[in-house]
Amino acid sequence: MSLSSAQQAPVSNVLPLADIHLPADPSWGLSLQGYGLVIGLLLLTAAIVWLILRKKKQGALKRLALKQLASLTPQQTSDIARLLKQAALSHFPRERIASLHGLAWWYFVEQQLPVKKQANVHFSSRSDMLEQALYGRQPLSETNQQRFYDDVRYWLSHALPAKKVTMATTKGNQHA
Repeated sequence: MSLSSAQQAPVSNVLPLADIHLPADPSWGLSLQGYGLVIGLLLLTAAIVWLILRKKKQGALKRLALKQLASLTPQQTSDIARLLKQAALSHFPRERIASLHGLAWWYFVEQQLPVKKQANVHFSSRSDMLEQALYGRQPLSETNQQRFYDDVRYWLSHALPAKKVTMATTKGNQHA
């Protein structure tokens, strides 16, 4: 070995590699659109939950009215009529119903059904007979008691919960 070879730099085991640079830690922040999407989804979820709870509450009133009707017999005409009025008052504004009586009341009740189902009830055509029975002048026959009971059950099943109706549809039916 020569001297010149001994003076050379010592050989190292380290390779000439660059340092490893790791990316920055992930950010959990969202962009403005991301926050908007999250808020929009939360609002949509809240609206859907609110609508479901509202529908369930309205359905509960309908189920309660049908349950109360089931506890009555067709011979309890005045109790059935009272239940019908209470159900209407619980679903429609009082100012729309309070001034209605007689034929105007029975027309109002029929008008709350969907148009295709209005032909299945006969409140207005039997209004005189119903008024006489309700005010104790002349009781209904068994057949008419059953028809009235069935009409009220049909009305409770199909008219409730109340649909949105404009005031103009019932103004013409009110007595002055």
